Amino acid sequence: MKKNFTLFILLGVITVFLFNRCDKSVDPIVDNDIVPQHDIVWESLSDSPWPMFHHDPQSTGRSKYRGPQNGIIEKKVYVGMMDGGISIGRGGKIYLCQLTRRSFNSLDYSGNLVWKLDEIWSSSTPLLANGNIYIAGVDSFRCFSENGEMLWGRNNRRTICVSPAVDKNGNLYYIDIYRKLYVYDKDGNKLWEMVDERFLRNDDVAPSFSPDGNTLYIQGETVSVLALDINSKTIKWTFGDKMLRSSPVIDNAGNIYIIPEGYAHWGEKTIYSLYPSGNIRWEFKFGGEIVMDNTEPTIDYNGNLYFGNDTLFSLTNNGDLRWKRFLDSALVYSPLISDNENTVYVGAVTRSGYNTAFAYTEKGERKWKIEDSTKNENSMGVSPAISETGLIFYPTWNNYKGNYYIIK
Repeated sequence: MKKNFTLFILLGVITVFLFNRCDKSVDPIVDNDIVPQHDIVWESLSDSPWPMFHHDPQSTGRSKYRGPQNGIIEKKVYVGMMDGGISIGRGGKIYLCQLTRRSFNSLDYSGNLVWKLDEIWSSSTPLLANGNIYIAGVDSFRCFSENGEMLWGRNNRRTICVSPAVDKNGNLYYIDIYRKLYVYDKDGNKLWEMVDERFLRNDDVAPSFSPDGNTLYIQGETVSVLALDINSKTIKWTFGDKMLRSSPVIDNAGNIYIIPEGYAHWGEKTIYSLYPSGNIRWEFKFGGEIVMDNTEPTIDYNGNLYFGNDTLFSLTNNGDLRWKRFLDSALVYSPLISDNENTVYVGAVTRSGYNTAFAYTEKGERKWKIEDSTKNENSMGVSPAISETGLIFYPTWNNYKGNYYIIK
């Protein structure tokens, strides 16, 4: 994630452009378009608080629990450098992969080590499905029990995806850097594979599924998104001509939300909503700073959409601006997530290089802001996770200090 831009360069550019910028927050314009969302039943996925990257196969980033109310960093926990995110299992356990020391770790909610497995080299977010845990490793794809016992492993060519995907039958999908999609059943038997030169090949890859489980949406490099029919094993349609660096987000009606190639500074950017057919449902143009990779939007239980760069935007499900909030010269650097009260949580980095986090209500009111003034950490990482006890576990990306945050 974010390997194409160093934090040093990014913060330098932000400093130049944001130093004298005025607050361009906007109060609510439209707030009467409620499209209720519900949690999609996905039998193969673990019934745990946060079982995978961005919470679920539709990449909604939405928890059925209430998030932190106090806005306090309770603890920093050392685990070593990470590129992937954090998943939460059953029984008060979290799971993560440590990249440089090549380990797969389980910890409790207080940050105490439960178990650690060495020689597991992965930049991926653990996937909890079929009663087990799956890790897309750099050199292998492996399956573990919740107690850390390795059940099976399959060697593969170099794989650095931020997340594999799982269908309703428990079959597993991941893409290597040679643009090959692998499909295994839950027991590790290879079902099929395909290569498409349009597939994104870097560590931002995190495919999403349609609500009925029949279509896999894959990020593209020369196109924005490819819709793969997993039954016929064919590409049904593609959309766009710009790279997509964040996972497609899907609502209950099967509508798709994407922000293609947002790396240009201060240029006009567009978030699209597509029908399941691939046709444009609506588009919303916005400006401001760069949109970083793996900063997926989130959808709340009323169907409202949240996304951001140097500004947090909220749109109705039909694409009308509800409100926007300037983020105090900080830039969104982590996937957005939301809770059962429709509070949205934002991980960002200030122009001074400090990690910060915000919580905003559905109405755009700030509940709290945290700024880590120690400046000892690198940027916020991918896939923060909300527990049933109201904690957020925030990974940090490519961080030589090797800590993650526990926020209450």
